[in-house]
Parts: sequence; C-alpha cells; structure tokens
Amino acid sequence: MEEIHETAKAYYNNLTEDQKDGANKMFQSMDLNGDGSVSLSEYLEILGKKGYKSCNNPNFFMELDRNGDGNLDFEEFLSLYYLIKSERLLFCDGHGCGAFLKGLYFTCARCFQREMNSFDLCSSCFNGKKFRHNHATFLDNFALLRCMATGYRVRAF
Repeated sequence: MEEIHETAKAYYNNLTEDQKDGANKMFQSMDLNGDGSVSLSEYLEILGKKGYKSCNNPNFFMELDRNGDGNLDFEEFLSLYYLIKSERLLFCDGHGCGAFLKGLYFTCARCFQREMNSFDLCSSCFNGKKFRHNHATFLDNFALLRCMATGYRVRAF
C-alpha cells in the first residue's frame, strides 16, 4: 500500500488549486464531527451512503491508516481520494477472494477489450486457478497497458 500512498501524494501535489479544494471538501464531508480526521465509523457511514461497497470495510480502512491510530488524517485520506478519482478501486473477482489489487494483477483481455467490463484477479487466484470465467486470455495489467499503447490486438501467451 506504500506505493499507492506515495502515488496519491504525488498526484495531489500536482493538482490545480481547484482540484485540491475538491479533495479538501471531500475530506471535510467525511469528517462528520469536525475533529480533523476520519474515524472508522465515519468512513463506513459515508462510503456506505456513496455506494463504495468494495472498500467499505474495516480491513481496507486499516490498510489506509498508515500510522495505525484508528483514524485517517488528510494525508492518509489522499490515498482513498486517489483510488476513487482514478477509478483504481479494484478487487479480485476470484473465488470469493475479494483482495484489493494494489500492484500487479491479471485481467481478462476479452472482457476488457470487448465489453469494457473487467474481470480482475490477484496473482494468487490466477496462479492457483481459483476462479471461474468464460474466457481464457488473461494478461497482467502492465502487459495489457503495453498492448493498448502499441495498438496490437491482445493475444494469449
């Protein structure tokens, strides 16, 4: 999760002032009691209302809470803001796994390419064949990006 924290901080530092204001407003909207941090109960309440079911759980909150104090300060909140705004909140669609996909993960190339609806797997579920899916061509996220950048059609290895 450290790489995501650093990425979020870099993105935030390069936002316009209006965009930074948007991040601040979202943080303030989650800080229901105005104490300058977002507690687990505030986090669960707001994300539940906003429909973010995949990350609306204590385990994900604990991953965001870098210092382990039970609250998200603004810098810790930036990771959540980045993940929401970049649509990077991806979780494994494997056999009940549901793990947050932090780094390398596998995507069904056919679903991504034709249906624009991804089917994503963590390395463990993909390696252990712990999934059921109608298509057979999976690429890791870096290989998929390279295929897209070069304009080549996605092929199985």
